[in-house]
Amino acid sequence: MKKKFKVAVVIGRHQISHVGHELLKRKALEIAEQVIIIIGSSFQSRNPRNPFKWTERREMILSTLSEEDRARTVCVPIRDYYNDERWNTEVKRIVGEYAAQDIALVGHKKETDIDTYYLDNFQEWSYLPVESDIKIDASELRSIYFEAEDVDVSLSAISDWILPPVKQFLKAWSLRAEYRELVKEYKQVKHEQDLWRGSPYPVIFSTADAVVKINNSVLLGKRKHCPGKGLWALPGGFVEKDERVFTAALRELKEETQIGLMPVTLINDFKAVKVFDHPKRSCRGRVITHAHFFDLRGAKFPAIKAADDLKEVTWIAIDQLNDMEELFFEDHFHILNEFLGLR
Repeated sequence: MKKKFKVAVVIGRHQISHVGHELLKRKALEIAEQVIIIIGSSFQSRNPRNPFKWTERREMILSTLSEEDRARTVCVPIRDYYNDERWNTEVKRIVGEYAAQDIALVGHKKETDIDTYYLDNFQEWSYLPVESDIKIDASELRSIYFEAEDVDVSLSAISDWILPPVKQFLKAWSLRAEYRELVKEYKQVKHEQDLWRGSPYPVIFSTADAVVKINNSVLLGKRKHCPGKGLWALPGGFVEKDERVFTAALRELKEETQIGLMPVTLINDFKAVKVFDHPKRSCRGRVITHAHFFDLRGAKFPAIKAADDLKEVTWIAIDQLNDMEELFFEDHFHILNEFLGLR
């Protein structure tokens, strides 16, 4: 039987790959000659919301397919741009490498899930909805995976929503050091979220970060604690109740790096501020940050020393940052990209 479409596209994060994803894959294979699975949130550091690298998710995705179906399926990573226009353009570029027409987008729209609104952004493709009565919350699957003291208990609890090859993958992956570190991080994040669970209103946090550049280098710190322990981050932190965000950026910069500059010098070299407010930018909850860009004049690097929440601080050459993308905390690589044009 001749396939109706040249290419069928499935888009998802696949953290964890479950039976809902399987329905989309099967439909795509049924109606098209080739299936392109675009794996979202790629090239990030690991955290409880994005525990698996895109290559590991590809392994889960392909593990449930026959050899024949695997030959017709290609998995392609895409990073989070936190910008719909840029993300849509990149999706179209990826698909355009495989087909210019006869393209179908296979998806399932959830009535209350803002994560599926992107399905309306590709009007030039045919949209094929997949209806299902299966109620799956991928975040809940991950919570169970990281929460139980015995991983076999966790896998048993979610076995109705994952296929055996995926279960085997998760069992093997739980033996890795990365799993143990993410369990700690998950519990720390959950503890912090539980502190605010009784609030009568949604909790929104405000933070301020500092992007400090000099001599084609930028000031970065390595985080000392969870979440993001051991990851590179911009100096910054939460805004206190009686201060302005610019003041908070200066205070956090001084507290965390002991930078050897007077406030007036920083104020004179301040160039711009941008707001980063994507609802999913932080696994800690709703966190809106104001990133302040300082372009320091002069040839001498100011003295710095790690303090407060940072284990280490250093000046890193801007031309090295692209190779460090997966080592950054949350969206800090993308903040740098906005100011420095890394990609």
